[in-house]
Amino acid sequence: MKKVLFVTYGGGHVKMTAPVAKALADSGKARVVVLGLTTAAPQVRAANLDLIQFRDLIEEGDEIALAWGEHLAIGMVKNSSVDHGETVAYLGLCFSELVEDMGLAAAQALFERNGRHAFLPVRTMERMLAQLMPDLVVTTNSPRAERAAVLAARRMGIPAVCMVDLFAKDEVGWIGAKDYADSVCVLNDSVKKFLVAAGRESSQIHVTGNPNFDALCEPSLKTRGEALRRKRAWGKKNVILWPCVDEPAVHPFNGTVGQPEAPTRALSALVDFVMLRADFVLCVRPRPGHPAPCLPADDRVLLTGQDWALPELLGAVDMVVAMNSTIAVEGYFAGVHVIKLLGSVFDEAMPLVEYGLAQEQATIDAIGSAILRIAKLPHRRVLQPEPATERVLRVIEAYL
Repeated sequence: MKKVLFVTYGGGHVKMTAPVAKALADSGKARVVVLGLTTAAPQVRAANLDLIQFRDLIEEGDEIALAWGEHLAIGMVKNSSVDHGETVAYLGLCFSELVEDMGLAAAQALFERNGRHAFLPVRTMERMLAQLMPDLVVTTNSPRAERAAVLAARRMGIPAVCMVDLFAKDEVGWIGAKDYADSVCVLNDSVKKFLVAAGRESSQIHVTGNPNFDALCEPSLKTRGEALRRKRAWGKKNVILWPCVDEPAVHPFNGTVGQPEAPTRALSALVDFVMLRADFVLCVRPRPGHPAPCLPADDRVLLTGQDWALPELLGAVDMVVAMNSTIAVEGYFAGVHVIKLLGSVFDEAMPLVEYGLAQEQATIDAIGSAILRIAKLPHRRVLQPEPATERVLRVIEAYL
């Protein structure tokens, strides 16, 4: 039986990967193994998939790398979903490659400037592929270990499939190369045209949608959303969802200076807007594994953490206001009005208005006016006609 290795980080990456890996494993057409990076591991285990991690790659001679990992882990924010030993292995093996490539001083300076975005552990991925010997590698568009896995697969003559979650505006620098992955799965025709214009062959690009959004295809979503509104006694109030994001000090790919304080200012502006109006509610959703922001004790401002099922929440809210969160795209597919908030170094990578996925875009200072305009619009619902998981599976099965 053929073996397929999936490589995925956490957050939206594993949510896109796990449904496909699970469906393939359940089909019995291939043996499936998943390299679950950082926060992806718990979701891989929850799907009952075979999990491998960086700590499984440790071998004799990695003592110095592990020492670096222990040192670097001291400065990392602790995450209860990531085992300390895995953090040490991940940081140590990746950083050791930087040291081998450019020397200790340059590696330290690069890591201090870019953090984990400095990593591209191709040799570590070659070690993993030599250990597992898969017949196919499947990744998402993440720029570190996932990108390294595709590059390593190319060196070793193993075919690869890359699933692009959104628009590939930043990732086009490598995904646009003709020899990067044998097939690329994308969100819609606009993304395909963008990659073809960058130099990819049209036959290599497959419009599949994003499996992460498949739950939004379920016919029961509207009913479940209405039930949540009744439970929360929201009635006819205008309910806004703000998905929390992080903003880097420097763009990891082009060096553009960012505004790390922008998400905090945006949330503050949204809270101020809602606190002045009795007919609005603000739902605040922290990122997985990140601490909740400090919010006022008021029924109009509600913390909707990861214990709230996102599909039901999107079925219940009236609009999503977001900076660089994929929840904005999910909101679109769930039929929710979307406002793209400007001010992120990733603005060009999230062209929501350009691609017809947002009705408005606004600066932080003008967010109130945009919300009031959107609140006057009727509700709408746009769903994918076919689950993306099935479309991606057809691409993968062509290699089995």
